[in-house]
Amino acid sequence: MAEGVKVSLEMIVGKQENVHTVSLRPDGDNLQFEKELNDKMKALNGSTLIIADLLGGTPCNVAVKNYLNVEGVEIIAGMTLSIVIEAVVNQKATIKELVCLSRENIVDVKAGMNQAEKEITEDSKEKELSNFSQYAGKENIVNTRIDERLIHGQVAGIWSTSLSTQRIIVANDEAASDPLQKSSLRMAAPTSMRLSVLPVEAAAENIRAGKYGKQRLFLLFKNPKDVLRFIEANGPIKTVNVGNMSYKEGAREVTKSIQVLPEEETIFETIASKGVNVTAQLVPNDPSIDFMKKLRG
Repeated sequence: MAEGVKVSLEMIVGKQENVHTVSLRPDGDNLQFEKELNDKMKALNGSTLIIADLLGGTPCNVAVKNYLNVEGVEIIAGMTLSIVIEAVVNQKATIKELVCLSRENIVDVKAGMNQAEKEITEDSKEKELSNFSQYAGKENIVNTRIDERLIHGQVAGIWSTSLSTQRIIVANDEAASDPLQKSSLRMAAPTSMRLSVLPVEAAAENIRAGKYGKQRLFLLFKNPKDVLRFIEANGPIKTVNVGNMSYKEGAREVTKSIQVLPEEETIFETIASKGVNVTAQLVPNDPSIDFMKKLRG
């Protein structure tokens, strides 16, 4: 289980050299686990957090037996992927905060979807864009990203929080016309952040008109075609970060997380020709690279 959690973690936040796993093998016992845990701990330096799966399970019991009174070692039980992600990306998080996070992430999905359907109508309540004219041309866009998966772990748990985002705007015609997708996106977004799921042209119009005032906006697109449409609708973009584009028949790999079709290469060239800086950066801790340079090889 532990190794599988690490694989999932690295899919979201990238390679983690300081995250180590010790597993209770199917043919193993507490002695096998204790030896491997102690061998691993001897090789580590500095403060250490042990995250066990079950309270009262063998990994937890072995950790308590050996490290309960060891300074610089913390132990929590009830491992979830969300706790592991938070512990990695927010190393200032306290044990109490991690425990609270685990409780918050147990969600009644059906009830949540019903509530999301009510909340997602927020943007339809204010139709008159002239009411926001004082903010026209003063939009506060903190990031513009292409991510085929839209709102998921990297966006909701890392990018948006690290940028102190106040509103995520998903600009995609298909998602905007599908109530189920809209509700799913609302469920995936951090509860503290506002969400707008809009057709591409409507997103450009709203932002250009200053509808969101001084809010810190995270602009999210599913593909480069939607980015180009947004630009052609006079939507304001200075930089776009390419995050995730999965493999499709005929695509070629530009980076490990980005596979691009020939027609998409042409679209990226058009976007760049309009003065937009195109970068690639999976997560904030990764270096930002010149995507067009990488694309052109």
